[in-house]
Amino acid sequence: MSPIQESEDNLLHVTRISQYVPLPPISLHAALPALSAEVFSPLLLTYYPPAKGVILAYEDVSLSAQPPKTSTHKSSRKHVSSAPDSDDDERRVEAEEGVVLTRCVDEYMAPYVWATASLLVWRPAPNAYLDATLTHQAGTHITLAHLNTFAITVMKEHLPADWTWNAAQTGKKKKGFDGRIADEGGWWMDGELNEVKKGTSMRVRVREWDVRGGKGKGVLRVDGSLLSLEEERGRAAKKAGKAAQGRSAREAEGMEVD
Repeated sequence: MSPIQESEDNLLHVTRISQYVPLPPISLHAALPALSAEVFSPLLLTYYPPAKGVILAYEDVSLSAQPPKTSTHKSSRKHVSSAPDSDDDERRVEAEEGVVLTRCVDEYMAPYVWATASLLVWRPAPNAYLDATLTHQAGTHITLAHLNTFAITVMKEHLPADWTWNAAQTGKKKKGFDGRIADEGGWWMDGELNEVKKGTSMRVRVREWDVRGGKGKGVLRVDGSLLSLEEERGRAAKKAGKAAQGRSAREAEGMEVD
């Protein structure tokens, strides 16, 4: 993995993660690839809470008898420890040199070692802008893909005000991969009445995100917007103003009736 250049909108991070794991009944030389496949490979493209993001890749896997100095840890076989983000080699120097010794814990016969790796992590951040490609559209929302991997849903309330939905050929319903009932017919048109075609590149802002799944790892869901934060605030204020006017009108009508 190449060094990640930090920027305001950069969502890629490199973090060092250690796990205390049982050693397979093989030599230490063969244990390194075996533990890599068993411990770190299953994390790829899933949200991993200790890393606070989605794991894209890993490298520099090493085994050690003691936990790395930069990692906080407790005496627990299932404990996972993580070091702060850093692309500076000096901050990532760890006590992983020397002879690797194994240790049997309690009544367990399998010896345990510390397996450590550098993880490339994608962490979403509210109001960060992402380059994404349109993959699906319906009258209720559009779906985009960031890095050809992360699906971002943009509801129609967060599309530009001059976009309109062309309802031609609508009526064919289909349940999409995100669980939404999508209308296969029709397409969105921009302010110049040009069709917004599949594959169009867009700049999307992250509104909010959450994780679905069981313990240990999960699936990331990202909601986005094609509006700036200022545009959304202005639209919300305008909507609130209309609602207030409507209440005032209804109250006035009620007073007249009385």
